[in-house]
Amino acid sequence: MVEWQFWIILGIIFIVLEIITPTFFFFWFGLSSFITAIFGLFISNKIINSVIFIIFSTILWLFSRKIVKKWINPLQNKNFHLDELIGKTGLALSDFDKNNSGIVKVFSEQWSAYSEEGEVKKGDKVIVLKRESNMLIVKKIL
Repeated sequence: MVEWQFWIILGIIFIVLEIITPTFFFFWFGLSSFITAIFGLFISNKIINSVIFIIFSTILWLFSRKIVKKWINPLQNKNFHLDELIGKTGLALSDFDKNNSGIVKVFSEQWSAYSEEGEVKKGDKVIVLKRESNMLIVKKIL
């Protein structure tokens, strides 16, 4: 078997592994194998070709980490759509009980709410401070 054929076959194996696995790991080894196959057309030394493969694999893998981090970080920092309620105003639909909990309406949705600061009466305007699970933490607007 000629040197470049070995690298083509190895590249195909890595690409098939990439398709089978849910990671983005084997793709760079497959690409490095194909690049090494091009060098293998001109260089028949197995050690030199192996070094070329290792160098390209390392470089591509390191650069891919930066690319993947750019893709993943915006997803991690993205707010859940319900977190957009924070800072919005609403209306108390009930008097808050002795545990400072009641019902508020923010936009057109009714929410269970908890007031951290004192008594809230029916009809009072409130501002949403934060959201915990399915309950809003609110404060009465004076």
